[in-house]
Amino acid sequence: MLPKSLVVLLLLSCCTATSEPMSMEQWNQSDLSWQLPTDEITELLAGDQSFLALKRAAFTAKVKGTILFIPDWSQHAASPKYLNLLRKEFNDYGWDTLAIAVPDAPFEDDIAALDSYKMQLQQRVAAAMASVQPENNAIIVVAQGSSAALLSQLYADKKLQEPQSLILLEAYLPLAEQQRSLPLAIAKQQVPTLDLMQEQGNRQVAAQWQLRKQLARQQQKLLYRQREISGLSAQAETQQRVLKEIYGWLSYQGY
Repeated sequence: MLPKSLVVLLLLSCCTATSEPMSMEQWNQSDLSWQLPTDEITELLAGDQSFLALKRAAFTAKVKGTILFIPDWSQHAASPKYLNLLRKEFNDYGWDTLAIAVPDAPFEDDIAALDSYKMQLQQRVAAAMASVQPENNAIIVVAQGSSAALLSQLYADKKLQEPQSLILLEAYLPLAEQQRSLPLAIAKQQVPTLDLMQEQGNRQVAAQWQLRKQLARQQQKLLYRQREISGLSAQAETQQRVLKEIYGWLSYQGY
């Protein structure tokens, strides 16, 4: 593993040499490579593209499996919006954790741009799943924002291997016409799902909250639970509530 300072310099020199601005993903990788312990940082390969992943081992003798964390497209793998706390805390409860970087958000708000992003996300999640399968059987996916919404669609369309459980953190899509299809996708995919909504969060999530529950019942989705989280996401108490909700959900499933 290269020293942190050298990683940052290589990224910056690459940017200077090509005269192209660094992408948000590259900036995030540079920052995280500088801030985090080197033994947490690894790279995975999706097709011919490498991407950052943050890996931590369980602090228990018996390992239950791996929790895979997928940030919203506006966040990085160690996002302070829940993911950084969760990827560390669950090590104490017998889980390995793997948080991956996602591609930069699409520049255009149209179906073609969204489909391109979805394909890249699909490749990265498949690569992450494959990287942990030799180690343990149980894989839990915790996904956030637009990434969570797109993953629900991919699972509903049978385009990704299903995990043992799926936790959605404020799953939404940016445009109303895209968002309309989301409740049915969540209901049709049969992965046991914990659906979390921020009390003062995205309005599109709140507008469809009841519909998600109704469609889950209509589609006979056996394991679907909704929880509304009070407080602001930046508050420590709110983050602990999310941790407890996920822990309780996994315990209910026998993990």
